[in-house]
Amino acid sequence: MITQGTNHSMQLCDHEEGDTRILLHLQDALDTGSTTCLVRTVDTDVVVIIIGKFHSLLIKHPAADIWIAFGTGKNFSYMHINAICQALAKEKSMSLPIFHYFTCCDTTSAFFGKGKKSAWETWNAYPEVTEIFMYMSTHPHMSLTKESQHFQNLERFTVVLYDRASSLESVDEARKELSCQKNRTMESIPPTQDALLQHSKRVVYQAGIWTTSELAQQHTPTPEGHGWTFDSQSHGVPYGVHYHCRQRPAVN
Repeated sequence: MITQGTNHSMQLCDHEEGDTRILLHLQDALDTGSTTCLVRTVDTDVVVIIIGKFHSLLIKHPAADIWIAFGTGKNFSYMHINAICQALAKEKSMSLPIFHYFTCCDTTSAFFGKGKKSAWETWNAYPEVTEIFMYMSTHPHMSLTKESQHFQNLERFTVVLYDRASSLESVDEARKELSCQKNRTMESIPPTQDALLQHSKRVVYQAGIWTTSELAQQHTPTPEGHGWTFDSQSHGVPYGVHYHCRQRPAVN
């Protein structure tokens, strides 16, 4: 983002991700009088973060007109965030980052053979999951257990992702049915409940970072306990810390 004619200093931030810092710059541009803003990026994560925060920005800056210059070469295009968010409506716009984390981003696993297109079709087929996506977007670093209704909704979404016609609620039951009755390979059935829970915890952790990206000081907690474990034996890792996934769902 390029700004001209400004000589003020932005508030110091503790963000570790460049993707979330871009939102701070966009927010600052709007705070200091800009209305039409263009963000240049080749990273889908930046697009998703801005869409997720668009309606919050609009409350404070109703005249905001936000564009993204995305991609390179033949894949270059201009995205009008106002138009995209109007088409998605408020709930789906705010929920989009959670959907993105749950169905794979840089720090969360992918479901084997299930890309964004099939996941999006699943979201349309099971719109009830929007409620938990919305809740996660407004409750950073929330707690998840197997018994929580929020996790059970995510579990049901995962079942539908693998079998649109299934009425089952449990991924473990869906694994049994799909492997026994439909002769699917191990790679093409849902992850176990335990693996899905750890995946979901990592989603919650990443969501907590992105959904608080408008705050200069995020005070992000340690990843430990959020689907990651601390490895004190690792060497050559920046800052002397290293985290491992406990378990992963079926991933590509």
